[in-house]
Amino acid sequence: MAEANRTKTEIAKAFLTLAHERPANKISVQDIAQQAGINRQTFYYHFSDKNELLRWFYQVDSLCYLTADELSLENWEEQARKMLETMKEKGRFYQETVEAQRDILTEEFSKIVIRLFRKLFEDVDHEGLLSDSDKEFYGRFFAYGCSGVLLSWIRGGYQETPLEIATQLFRLAKDIEFFGSRLYQQEMEE
Repeated sequence: MAEANRTKTEIAKAFLTLAHERPANKISVQDIAQQAGINRQTFYYHFSDKNELLRWFYQVDSLCYLTADELSLENWEEQARKMLETMKEKGRFYQETVEAQRDILTEEFSKIVIRLFRKLFEDVDHEGLLSDSDKEFYGRFFAYGCSGVLLSWIRGGYQETPLEIATQLFRLAKDIEFFGSRLYQQEMEE
């Protein structure tokens, strides 16, 4: 398993290196294999295509901060900041890959954030007033909104600092928790 991850990492590094030389959508599997010093068959042993490589790269490079075991509402801002800093460090690569294949980052990020918001709604819904379908819908709604903010930030050239974006995302989650709690208290008092 360690050898497989090492090979995947080398393939990803080769893709990243090539992306500094030319647009990501102009890089072929053959180019990546050659840069990594492997044959095409080895590439296909680890990834079915470039999209799967990109999906894996996003997960291990930046999205891993939102899937860490120690992630909680209390450290969400810090973890989001780390994710955003990682993206900004490889700014051109993220801009080009998002421009070429926007759906990949959106899907991967949204899957994670849907789970995070769903958990947030479960944590705030002490009275059990929200149905599972409500929590699922609210999670999707906020996840896609956050995805839009993320994509806009990347495509816009990283105008805000990672800390500014992370703080806004954290405030959104805290505000949902706070106002959700207040609304439930008001309903219970009526």
